[in-house]
This record gives sequence, C-alpha cells and structure tokens, in this order.
Amino acid sequence: MRRIARIAVFALAAAMVPMVGAQADEIGGSGFAVPMEPQPVTAPPPPYVELESRQVAAGVGISWGSGTLSFEGQQHAFSLKGVSLIDVGVSKMIAEGEVENLARVSDFAGRYLAVEAGAAVGQGASRLVLRNQHGVVIRLSSELAGVSLTLGAEGFQIALR
Repeated sequence: MRRIARIAVFALAAAMVPMVGAQADEIGGSGFAVPMEPQPVTAPPPPYVELESRQVAAGVGISWGSGTLSFEGQQHAFSLKGVSLIDVGVSKMIAEGEVENLARVSDFAGRYLAVEAGAAVGQGASRLVLRNQHGVVIRLSSELAGVSLTLGAEGFQIALR
C-alpha cells in the first residue's frame, strides 16, 4: 500500500514539472500559480551628463549650451550659461561625465564653479570638475574644437527645462 502511495506522489510531482511558472488560468485553476525563480534586481546606472556648449571670449568669456542628465533611468534636459575670466578665443565643447552627490533631480540645477587652466588649438581634450551650491559634482571629459585659452575661474548656471 505504501509503495502505491509513493508511486502516486511521484507521478503527480512529475506531471506538475511542466507547469512550473504557469499562471493559474493556464492550468485550469483559480488563484494557483507556481512561483518562478526570482529575477535579479538591477540598480539604475549612476547619474551621467552629456552637453554641448559654445564660447566666445576676449578677456571675459561667455558660453551657452544645452545637455541631458541621465538620472534613475530618466532623461532630463537642461540649459547652461557661463562666464570665464582671462579668456581668449572661440570654441565649441562637447563633454560627458559622471555626476556625484545627486540625491534629487532638483539639486542638479544651480551655480557651478570650476577652476581650470587649459588650452586647445584645433582639437584638444580636457577634464573639468564643477561643483554647485548643493554639493553636486560633475566630472567632465571634453573635446574642444576651435582656439581657446583659459587661465581663470569659470562659472556655469545650469537650469532644468
């Protein structure tokens, strides 16, 4: 008798194997589902920024541009305006980099300050670190096109659109 019961339990278990992961309505039940293996939870990528700006300078430089902040899987457009001191030239900058210390999207907007000494003739690359009043830090790697010489402080105002 026990042997027949074991065979019956084994046969029932073997018959259910194809149903693993099936929904209740697929197997004729109501409210019965066999759970599937849990999928790993993936964290969103760290905040990241891409921007393009142009600059015209003769002693004091003025720059303007726009970009995109990637934060928690969403894209946020922004504009930027800037001023630099002891600057000469005309240039275009395409930059990208990581954003640190960003808890809320609203903290991204603000006044950023960077101290930089860099030069580009033709095409050059530079690195720039900016920090705003909320403690948000942007680490940019950029490519410059044009002629530019900067030997002073740069400030940028970033506004979310």
